[in-house]
Amino acid sequence: MVSLHGLLVLASIFVEGFFIILFYPIRGGINEKYRNNLKQSLKTLFFRKSLAFPILDAKIVSGYTNSGLIWFIGKILYPKLTKNLKNYGKNYDSKSIWLVEAENRSKDDPIIVYIHGGGYYCQTSYTQVEFLISIYHLIEPSKRSKLSILLLDYSLASYGNELLTQLHELSATYQNLTLKDGNSNIILMGDSAGGHLSVTFEQFLKKQNNQAIPYPRSLVLVSPWVKLAADKVQYTPGHSYKENESRDLVQYTFFTEPDRGATLVGKNDVNSLIVSPGNCPYAQSDWKDIPTFSKPGYSVFVILGEHESFKDDILEFSHYSLGTSLNRKSIDGKSQGVFNPQKHYEIIDNASNGPYVEIVVEPWGIHDASLFLENELIDLVNQNPNLNYKSLDDFKFFGIKKIVGFLDKTLP
Repeated sequence: MVSLHGLLVLASIFVEGFFIILFYPIRGGINEKYRNNLKQSLKTLFFRKSLAFPILDAKIVSGYTNSGLIWFIGKILYPKLTKNLKNYGKNYDSKSIWLVEAENRSKDDPIIVYIHGGGYYCQTSYTQVEFLISIYHLIEPSKRSKLSILLLDYSLASYGNELLTQLHELSATYQNLTLKDGNSNIILMGDSAGGHLSVTFEQFLKKQNNQAIPYPRSLVLVSPWVKLAADKVQYTPGHSYKENESRDLVQYTFFTEPDRGATLVGKNDVNSLIVSPGNCPYAQSDWKDIPTFSKPGYSVFVILGEHESFKDDILEFSHYSLGTSLNRKSIDGKSQGVFNPQKHYEIIDNASNGPYVEIVVEPWGIHDASLFLENELIDLVNQNPNLNYKSLDDFKFFGIKKIVGFLDKTLP
């Protein structure tokens, strides 16, 4: 049964949506990015309210399976894009599903393990699956032919599965891929909560200290949720939670509800590197002995939005774990929507001393926009499966262009 709080959130979708539509001709859309786009404004509202549901009520928007979602998108909506994808929709193990397994795959060919966002309590969105299908077709053909993509079907907190259930499920699939089947080139791609799980898994591997398990060769982190419990000072002027409250999908008011933290984190100590790195005192020494973050031959990509609530946390995490220099003062929210490579983009490429690192900030960008709000690209890809990502509109598909560009650089 849905709680009163959940019913109020549900009602607010319709009320706030009505006012967005009513006043759109006068004041435009929901934020700067979508000021001139009513459809994207309403999608932003929907995803914001999905995250606002009390965790146990989130079943309202998660009452389907990943297997069913993948089947519907691939077999009903976009069969042309998936008909030649080997093992599309088939389980690898009990907690993962192939979107594509490369033909004649060798043990050192790359496998992306995709870990979806949604606060650990919302199921994979249709937009996230459409994103994965799109980027696969945009990757350079010779690299694409060797690439596999596996979706982690982790258990949701909305069904009573608190942290660290998902971490152990990822570990089981990862060990099946590496120890059991001998795969050596694993890429973890995670957005929001999926980014959090990707990062904490690195610390989990370090804690396990099993030399037989290889570390992920690469990380792709989209708006990673690196700090589960925000501090009160973060909701004051000059901090991203406060400055971006009205713009972003993520809002401080619902991410700090006591019952939300208790339901998700349970008895786990939030001041732990395998629970919430951002709630621990940051020290570069915590990351320098993890190969993905410190050794040549590895790579890490981070993308975030100028107008997202997690901006300060992501920039701080990236500085201490990867040595990047972007910070909340340099990313001040005043881009006017214009991308400045000198200000919003940083590359660390010390091939002999450490990993290849890219961090990029989307002007006017909001939380997880690449996966929630750029999914219209799939219709263009469906019309032209050989579309070149470099020709895409920079404003509409900013994140996807950056992600595919990184993969084209780093995939073998």
